[in-house]
Amino acid sequence: MPKQLLIAHHCDRPYQWLDFEMELMQQLADQIGIVLSQAQVLEHLEEIVELRTAELQEVNRNLQQEINDRKQAETALRQSEELLRLITNALPVLISYVDENQCYRFNNQAYEDWLGKSLSEIYGSEIKSVWGDDCYSRIQPHVQLVLLGQTVTYENEIFLKDGSPRSVKVTYIPHVDEHKNVKGFFSLTVDISDRKAIERMKDELIAFVSHELRTPLTSMHSALKILATGRLGTLSKDGQQILEIADDNTERLVRLVNNVLDLQRIESGEVKMEKQVCKVSTLMIQATEAMQLMAQNHGVVLVVEPLDINILVDSDYIVQALTNLISNAIKFSAVNGKVWLTAENRPNAEVLFSVSDEGQGIPSDKLEIIFERFQQVDSSTSRRKGGTGLGLTICRKIVEQHEGKIWAESTLGKGSTFSFTLPLLNL
Repeated sequence: MPKQLLIAHHCDRPYQWLDFEMELMQQLADQIGIVLSQAQVLEHLEEIVELRTAELQEVNRNLQQEINDRKQAETALRQSEELLRLITNALPVLISYVDENQCYRFNNQAYEDWLGKSLSEIYGSEIKSVWGDDCYSRIQPHVQLVLLGQTVTYENEIFLKDGSPRSVKVTYIPHVDEHKNVKGFFSLTVDISDRKAIERMKDELIAFVSHELRTPLTSMHSALKILATGRLGTLSKDGQQILEIADDNTERLVRLVNNVLDLQRIESGEVKMEKQVCKVSTLMIQATEAMQLMAQNHGVVLVVEPLDINILVDSDYIVQALTNLISNAIKFSAVNGKVWLTAENRPNAEVLFSVSDEGQGIPSDKLEIIFERFQQVDSSTSRRKGGTGLGLTICRKIVEQHEGKIWAESTLGKGSTFSFTLPLLNL
């Protein structure tokens, strides 16, 4: 603040100011200075207050806008949740969200309809308390996997509020945040009891019919074989041709029945793999020796590259899988073609078996479905070559029973390779 002056003077004659007058003037000057200072501070304070008031008004407007936005968001969220619940409650499946502590945070109306427990009772409860110890023991491994970030699908048996059992298919989908942390998971449970009942009826019918067909077909096949030898008389050329057709088709029916029965027994759980320590080389040699005659009849050369390593398997079923693959390779190979059976010790504690041919190849869109029942690349060609459409399905079931995987690779016009892996012996 710049210095200020207080001036007092006596106009008509000189005057000698007394000490108390000088002191009074000094005090008066000090008071006037204070007043002026306070006036300036007040003026500046008014400016500050006016500026601060404008800032607070702007903040208030922003805060009011934020409050309005939040109310709109809450309204939209509430409407969205109401719509979600309206949709999920209309579906005849169990839909829920489970947090990372395995507690339910959302359930649709089907939970109350199926289990007889109110949604408020289920909300916040642990999975174990809702389903019980026995059911939870089957659920727990799948819950642990989804909480590690994996999508899980499995089948289970549950009991409804009236005690009736239900077969269900359950899918868990992990809920992952932007930092890849699993916050919980979504659960979808579908009733597949009707499908399971139909499958059981179908399997029982197939098993019954197959058993009833096996004996007469075997007898017919034996009788046709005897006729073909000429022991019961010589047939004309046309008769011989008809006999060969009948013999081929009867043999194909016998194979089909046997394959259906094998598949039905494996899928129903009747087959228990009797695993023993076996040499890979022994299995490969047994399979090629069993198919050697068929290869010679088709003019195909079998090439085997044995691997001297031990695995724990059911040798009969692994040989069956190998012979099925070799048989397919031979059927679709040209005369003078080659079929290779190889094995490889892979670094991830697996043995890789491969059967390769130089045949016509398989279209890329067929590589997955050929392992399904009665799926063939060219049904007319396969039927002509004696295929039943079940050999690869049986191979897949056998490999899966040994905790392995099977797949096919192919290039049209150059051939195909069927491969499967089996775990190494772990003592």
